[in-house]
Amino acid sequence: SNLYAICCRNECEELMGHLETRIGTSSADPKEIVELVSALASDTVDAPRELPVGLVDKLEQVAAGSGGRVPLHGRLFAQWMH
Repeated sequence: SNLYAICCRNECEELMGHLETRIGTSSADPKEIVELVSALASDTVDAPRELPVGLVDKLEQVAAGSGGRVPLHGRLFAQWMH
């Protein structure tokens, strides 16, 4: 609703906006993404954060299926971020 759009911030959009600004293109090397995400704080996690090995492996799998780079606006990256 319009009330939600005004009153409640969307943390995912803020995190994604930060990544888009720092990366500056529509895809990135998984190592760059891991470095940037590890340095991000959120409402529930302080920075720097240690990403679990399994999570990093999943991001590398996404990249492997996309020519070695992770598409930032793809479904798999959105799922990885959550």
